[in-house]
Order: sequence, then C-alpha cells, then structure tokens
Amino acid sequence: MAHEPTEVGESETLAVSLRAYLSETGFSFAGLTGKEATQAITRAVVQWVAASGWRCTTEAQMRYIDPPRLKNGGCIAYWEPSWSAYLDLRVIRRDGPPVAVEIDRADESTAVDKLRDEALRGRPALWIRWHGTLRAELPAGVARLHLPARSSKVPLRYSLAPIAGTEAITLGPAVTPEARADALRRDQQRIADEKRAAARTRPGPTRCYW
Repeated sequence: MAHEPTEVGESETLAVSLRAYLSETGFSFAGLTGKEATQAITRAVVQWVAASGWRCTTEAQMRYIDPPRLKNGGCIAYWEPSWSAYLDLRVIRRDGPPVAVEIDRADESTAVDKLRDEALRGRPALWIRWHGTLRAELPAGVARLHLPARSSKVPLRYSLAPIAGTEAITLGPAVTPEARADALRRDQQRIADEKRAAARTRPGPTRCYW
C-alpha cells in the first residue's frame, strides 16, 4: 500500500507569517544596490524571527545529503557541490525543528539544492526570492515567498513597494515518507564514508600551466 505524503504545511505557514509581518511593519526599500537590498531583507527576516520568540544564526553551516563528486573542468578539477555549504539563516525554535532560510534575487544559485536537502531531513524550508522572473521549480517541502522588487538601469538600483500581504507564495510538493527514508539512508551513508576516509587526504583542485 502506498504511503501518504507528509504535509508541507509548516513551510507554507512560516511563509504566510513572514509575509504578514512584513506587511504589518510596512517593509519597503528604495534606491539600494543588490547587496544592500539583500541585507535589508535579511534584517527584516531576523526581526520577524525575534518577534516570533525564536532566534537565528546567519551563515549557518549545513551539509548536502549526497557527497560532492570530483569533476573535470578542463585545466581545473573541482568538487560539485562544494564540501562546505552555508544557509543564509537557520531559525532555532523551541517548539519545532530548525527552519532553513535562503534569500536570493536570482534562480541560478545553490539555494534550491540546500533547501531541498533540509526539507528531506524533515525541516521546514523557506526561500525568499526577490526581483525578477521566477523560473526554478520548487523541490518537495520548500515554500517560496516572492518579493517583486523593481530596478532602475543606470545606475542599477532596486526598490520594493510596501508589502501588501498578497505577494505570491508558491509551494513544492509534499515530501513522501519514501523520499525522506531514502534521504536519511544516503545521509547516513555519507557520514560513514567520510569517517572511513578521514585519515586520507582529499584530492584538491589541479591546474595546468601554459
């Protein structure tokens, strides 16, 4: 008999809560660079975390479920994904598992992969995507809050009107028990493999010189 998929509702609930907070506080910005806008959004999210009675860490280290593989890039060999990865925010709550948060203005990032793996571990995953057209499909268990910022061309600056409380929230499918069990197995296998290889030196990047 097929198992019922687990609910993705907690990620959605958190996205709705954050959207409501940004609306109630009149969050907006104007004339900011991309870096400044990301910093402003991050500060607002941290304030929402504190207002909710939680705490968070920035640049929180995480691990991908599957180990990186050494790939050949012509003159350079490289690991993909990298050995180390960091979440923009990890929210620590007393009443539930930690929440993974990524804040991006582009789809072409590692955010999706990081949030996918955290969701497979049974943790809520929230992607705050601001500016631009939404292209990436969402992995299971991930909720995306879109903040539709606008930009000027010269100089390139970004502005966001006050949040109205109707900004789009998109959900990935639910994580099935089978997918979570398989992810747990692969995660444990990676940990075991790394322990066995701890005494060996990992091959580093190789370069060729002309």
